[in-house]
Amino acid sequence: MLEANNKKVLGFGEIMLRLTPPNNQKIIQVNSFDATYGGGEANVVASLASFGHETKFVTKLPNNSLGDKVIRDLRSYNVDTSDILQGYGRLGIYFLEIGHGLRSTEVIYDRKYSAISMANKDEFDIEKILKDVKMVHLSGITPALSKDLYDLTIKIAKYCSNIGILVSLDSNYRAKLWSLEDAKGFLEEILPFVDIAFLGSLDMTNILKYEPCDLEFEESLKNLYEKLFEKYPNIKYAACTKRSVHSINNNSLKGYLFDKENLHISNEYNFDILDRVGGGDAFTAGILHGILDNLDKKEIVEFGVCASALKHSIKGDINIVDKDSVTSLIEKGLQNIKR
Repeated sequence: MLEANNKKVLGFGEIMLRLTPPNNQKIIQVNSFDATYGGGEANVVASLASFGHETKFVTKLPNNSLGDKVIRDLRSYNVDTSDILQGYGRLGIYFLEIGHGLRSTEVIYDRKYSAISMANKDEFDIEKILKDVKMVHLSGITPALSKDLYDLTIKIAKYCSNIGILVSLDSNYRAKLWSLEDAKGFLEEILPFVDIAFLGSLDMTNILKYEPCDLEFEESLKNLYEKLFEKYPNIKYAACTKRSVHSINNNSLKGYLFDKENLHISNEYNFDILDRVGGGDAFTAGILHGILDNLDKKEIVEFGVCASALKHSIKGDINIVDKDSVTSLIEKGLQNIKR
């Protein structure tokens, strides 16, 4: 299994204010919103903190009460915020209309001119930020925000690769942020420095332009991962999920972990949905937890998918369930009341 020095898992990226109409209403219906905070990389490290890992988050926030509130919230999850910068700019916002029945969930972004998107890459002292870190989690969202953040993300990955800090990358493609061509260029530039890649079959066929296979899903996924690992032999693990949407409020989820040779597959879990946002980040955190804790590979993917399934029962972006809750679901299944 993987070995690493030092202590903390670092997430680097943007954190945003999320405004959600209550009770599954549409924006046009409401005059007030439920406010929470979240972002892909922050969601992952906060979840890892709930699993008992030492974590750290780095970003740039506005120098006002909104920035202060984000820092306070991250600290409440036991995330180290000591290297977060504050300065000029605003806090990005996204509005989330949670769907119901046949009505899809929709997102409206209002993130232009956020403090992190306008940050200069030279503001971040990489050596200082990474001095106590054993793993860095990055995503394809942050480099899409600006050229400086693109360059900084690559620089962080290269630095980590050179000194033995593990690099985790979630593709997290967002069509509203950049094109498939731009995302392809980024992935091809960063993947030589990545240890753990969260890429699904669509990432490999639509972004990396791998030729799709005329096979059943799992055989096709294994074939695509073999192509990925052949091109990037530095990658140690790749993982993804397959979601079956029965309705907006009821989905099934299955997890996959590839380790250069074998595709490890979780059981399938069916669940009702209270809040879907952050489910992918919860899976990512579960996989990283399993790797860091040296679990058996089947246990790693089972932990990841169960963490994600439980996240769908939690309001907000961040999965606040602990390790025992995930393990209980794996070992005992659904319990009506835990006494």
